[in-house]
Amino acid sequence: MRHVMIGLAAVGNRVMVAAAQSRKPDATLSLSAASVAAGVGFQLGQWRCRAGKGKPLRHVPRAHRRASDMSLPQGQIPASHRIRPTAVGIIVGLVLQLLALVHDLLPAWAQAGQAASDPQRPTYQIGSAGRFNEDWSVLRGVDLGATDDFWDRLKFISLTPDGSVWLTFGGQAREREEYFRHYLFGASKPEDTNAYLLSRYRLSADLHVSPYFRIFAEGKSAFALDRDLEGGRTTAYVDEFDLLNGFADIMIPLGKQASATLRGGRQELILGSQRLVGPGDFTQVPRTFDGGAAFVRIADWTITPFWAEAVPIVHKYRFNESTSDNKLFGIFSTGPLHLLPVNLDLYWLGVDNAAATFNGTAGREHRQTLGGRTSGKIDQAHLDFEVEGAGQFGSVGRENIAAWMLTTVLGYTLPIEHLLPRVYLEFDYASGDKRPGGSVSTFNPLYPNNHSYLGYIDYIGRQNIVSANGGITMTLVRDLTLSLQQYLFWRASDRDSLYNKAGAVLRPGTGTTARYVGAEIDLLATYNMTRHLQFYAGYSHFFTGEFIRKTGPSRDSDFLYSALQYTF
Repeated sequence: MRHVMIGLAAVGNRVMVAAAQSRKPDATLSLSAASVAAGVGFQLGQWRCRAGKGKPLRHVPRAHRRASDMSLPQGQIPASHRIRPTAVGIIVGLVLQLLALVHDLLPAWAQAGQAASDPQRPTYQIGSAGRFNEDWSVLRGVDLGATDDFWDRLKFISLTPDGSVWLTFGGQAREREEYFRHYLFGASKPEDTNAYLLSRYRLSADLHVSPYFRIFAEGKSAFALDRDLEGGRTTAYVDEFDLLNGFADIMIPLGKQASATLRGGRQELILGSQRLVGPGDFTQVPRTFDGGAAFVRIADWTITPFWAEAVPIVHKYRFNESTSDNKLFGIFSTGPLHLLPVNLDLYWLGVDNAAATFNGTAGREHRQTLGGRTSGKIDQAHLDFEVEGAGQFGSVGRENIAAWMLTTVLGYTLPIEHLLPRVYLEFDYASGDKRPGGSVSTFNPLYPNNHSYLGYIDYIGRQNIVSANGGITMTLVRDLTLSLQQYLFWRASDRDSLYNKAGAVLRPGTGTTARYVGAEIDLLATYNMTRHLQFYAGYSHFFTGEFIRKTGPSRDSDFLYSALQYTF
């Protein structure tokens, strides 16, 4: 099967080479991207095969095995099990070949017999930035049949002669392969080592009726294949047909330098650094809410009051609905502080959760968060900085809340042309409880963009934690960014648990006074192959510390992943 995969990759490359030979020489970059995509597809298949060497990737009860497999020596992989991961690799490889080929040919068809032009398009708001923040009105009046991008035709579809009513379509396809070795430090069941495939698709439509009214809708589909780690194919990985965004905007002008946009419906909430509120795009199922918000813009400042109910993902195969059991509300403001070259965020965030438990204290949670964040650059010194802090008060059941968090970051960009390496140091603190039961001092990170902070292996959450970390980021060649990060973790309180990024207890904390949790190292490479196609790959290793060793299985964990993401 390995030779078949190599042959398929070679055939795909020959087809693309033949297609490129009939075009202009400027297709080199797209052809290179297609070749890389082909190689990645082949590598994913090989990776799955290696992950399964020595045992089946999926456990099949003995009663369900084929009679022909029952006679195999113990430890030998039945043919039916060997074929499946290889077949998946072939399918993924072919899909990526086809995607790269289509990406290579569509611009050629669009440019046939026409002079290419390059309009000033908005940047794709990928990641946790929100596709609804893209403004494609810049294409009004542009001859979209003459541009160098086929997808421009879907970005400004005029529905009236004057272009005052127009429609935009967008979408994204992402395929990511993940491999964990000793997941949850070896405590994961039925498997603690596993390779699996995650697929996610998004499709959006954005209708503008004059500059003052707009309707935006975005659907999502998320799938997981062969995930046999703790939880399996849970709703954190599988949500096959759902609504991510579905809202209407009404814009009210309030003068030359002021306006108010009223938004109602289902929406992603993106606030500041997203340490406390963000969709979390790295996950299979980004977070969304049902509710209303107002974006009041006064000069350079934006003030956003909002009220929303969370949409928990409880159904894999049909639309999910919001619940009144989890409410989020508040006011978020952001703008420049003109006295100094810095940006300032100020916020009040409130939650009303019907049921919550923190270190033995349970009940309805009414929690208020008051916080602020400042960030900026000192250009002459090549320095940048960020400071964010928040305090929390309220109640859980009949007990009071008093918790807080602090983050400080200091970065320095070395004046090395082309590479532009940036080194940084960061300190994070989130309070923990002083004792089980009674008043609550455990910080609640609310609804954060988890993956961006405290390590890419996604074990450690912003609760009862002290973290010192540092790293370096550089651009080796154009569009290729590499980063290296190192984290050290301790419990803030030796009387509280260690929490994961979902806010659940990762390890109970009353059995030992040990504080040192461990260390994590992260490597990440991101390559923007074209305007539409992005590849990234990373590796993380967690070195367990004394606390992990004294509270259960304590094997070091490895996390390896690679992804292709196509956006239009």
